[in-house]
Amino acid sequence: MKTRAGMYPAGILLAGSLFIGLLLSQAVSIVGQTQPERFWLAGRYDGNRIIVYFDRVKFGSTRPKDAVKIPYPIADSFFNPVGLPPSYISGFQQKPGAERFSIGDRYDLLLGGGAVTTVRLTTLVGFESDEAVGNDSFIGALATAEDPDWLLFTKNYYVVRRHVEPPPNSPQARFDPNAPRVELDSDPVRFDTQAQIAALVTARMKTAFTPPDVKKVENISPVLNVQRFTIPDGNSRYFAWADWRVESGPNYTSIFRLGAWISPLPALRILAVEPPSRMDGVQNEKVLNVVDLGKGRTGIIVNVQGSDSRGILLLEYKDGVALDGMRMIHAVSHGE
Repeated sequence: MKTRAGMYPAGILLAGSLFIGLLLSQAVSIVGQTQPERFWLAGRYDGNRIIVYFDRVKFGSTRPKDAVKIPYPIADSFFNPVGLPPSYISGFQQKPGAERFSIGDRYDLLLGGGAVTTVRLTTLVGFESDEAVGNDSFIGALATAEDPDWLLFTKNYYVVRRHVEPPPNSPQARFDPNAPRVELDSDPVRFDTQAQIAALVTARMKTAFTPPDVKKVENISPVLNVQRFTIPDGNSRYFAWADWRVESGPNYTSIFRLGAWISPLPALRILAVEPPSRMDGVQNEKVLNVVDLGKGRTGIIVNVQGSDSRGILLLEYKDGVALDGMRMIHAVSHGE
């Protein structure tokens, strides 16, 4: 992600940088017999199942002929998976750091808003996307929620972690209705707040581009998407994506695009700005969900779309930095 000033001109930079971040996030040593804590992106596959990719791999010329075509997932950032036999998956699981998952294994599913349920792996899957440079393939599984009702009215993008049974006779955690809930707000942001944020990002845009460029949009109001989310201390944050366009409608042409992370206290102020883009750069950034990773950590799932590439990122949110400065935990991406 450090090369975002170049704005992924061929889609390769996005996939490559996401891969580097993923490798760094997985470079955790095992102390004794304790497995390192890991989190993976997951998405809704259908009504009561989710899909998760555990590892990036290279299929090369080894894709099995008995791969099973399956329907496209609801969460479309998991692309076009196929069913794979356990014997094929096991060949990738011998490598250091690989997740040794199998049918029947249980994992916790973090839905957002503090909600957690358990899922059981039912079908092994993969998505083939090998290229000599830039793209990798993925292996993972479909999993069925043990209580499907937990998936109702959720945001379709989630986080998976290993399930660990508590010791016998452990006291049950008590639900505190007054505790802050780490979540992405589904309700629209108030109009007056959006108007103030529009003024903030417009002022920042004028310092990010040259005066001749700014003159092109001086009479244009940006198309604005503002999202509110809550962090563990109970305070709110906003993510705003602004797009200054020549005309409206499906055939619009963007001139500038800019994303900003904003705090409402003590007054609305910008904490960090995503590198501004134009032309073939980043076309859209959007928060898909926000989950509590524990220990005071906020996990954000962000969709990043370029001119010929797209991906979803699981990052640990941090005030004062753009996506480049947040810790990359997991990523699923593909470039043309």
